[in-house]
Amino acid sequence: MFAAARRGDATALRSALDTGADVTALDGAGWSALHWAAMATGEDPFAATETLAVLLAHGAPVEQPSRDGRTALYLAAEFSSAPEPVALLLAHGADPDVRDGHGNHITVNAAAEEVIGLIEVAMGGGPARTPVPGSAEASTTDPQPTGSWSKSDWRGAKKRIARVFAELNTDGFIALAGTGTTQSDAFSDCRDEFHARGADLDALVGFCFTTRQDTRRARATGQLHLAFWGAPEGTAAEMERAGTRVVAAFRRAGFAVLWDGSGASRPCIDLTR
Repeated sequence: MFAAARRGDATALRSALDTGADVTALDGAGWSALHWAAMATGEDPFAATETLAVLLAHGAPVEQPSRDGRTALYLAAEFSSAPEPVALLLAHGADPDVRDGHGNHITVNAAAEEVIGLIEVAMGGGPARTPVPGSAEASTTDPQPTGSWSKSDWRGAKKRIARVFAELNTDGFIALAGTGTTQSDAFSDCRDEFHARGADLDALVGFCFTTRQDTRRARATGQLHLAFWGAPEGTAAEMERAGTRVVAAFRRAGFAVLWDGSGASRPCIDLTR
C-alpha cells in the first residue's frame, strides 16, 4: 500500500485496500499512505490526485500529522506544482491554516503561487501570518521592496518585462507572459505555442512564463514570480540551465532578481527597485 502510494499507482493501491490493507496504518517513519501520496504530487500531481482520491474514498484520515507535524495537505502544497491535489484535500475537509512542527506555515514552502492562492482563499482571504521567531517564515526568500510601488507603476514595468520576453523568444525559449490561470495551464500554452511555431526541439532551451495570477499579484505588490522549464526533459541540469538564462536576461535589462539557482524554485523580480 505504501509503495503504491509513493509511486502514484492508483490501480495497485485500490487492489491493496480492497484486499484488506489498513488505510489508517503508519509505516516505520510514522507516515500514512495519504502522506506518501501527497508527497508523490511532486513527481506527477495528476496521478497522485487519483491515488489521493482512492485513499480518501476508503476513509483515510485527512488530518493525520506526520512525526514532523505535516499533514497530507501540507505535503501536497509543498511538493505539487499543480493545484488539483490541494483542491481535492481541501474539498475533503483538510484544514488550510496549518503549520509544521517547526512553526512554518503551510504557505511558506508551497511549491506554486496558485497553490498559495488556493489555500489563502480557503482560509477566507489569508491568515494573519505572524512569523514564528527563528522559523523559515521569519526570513522570506522574496526580495523585500526597497522603493515605493503603486498599481500605476505596473504600466511601465509591463513594457520592460515584455521586451525581455521578446528577447527570450529569439534566444531559444518559448516565453509567454500572463498566460493561463495555473502553472499547468501556462505550461500547456507554451507547449501549444511550440508546436504552432513549428520550432526545433534540438534548438529549444526551454519555456519561460508567468500566469495571470502572477500578473495580478505583481500589479498589486511589485513582486513578479517567473516560472520556467528546461528542455528537452526537464532534468535538474536542464532546469538550472534554463533558469540561469532567464535570470540573466532580466538582470541585463536592469531588473533586480532573487533566485537561489535551483531548478525547483521560482525567480522573483522586485519591480520596486
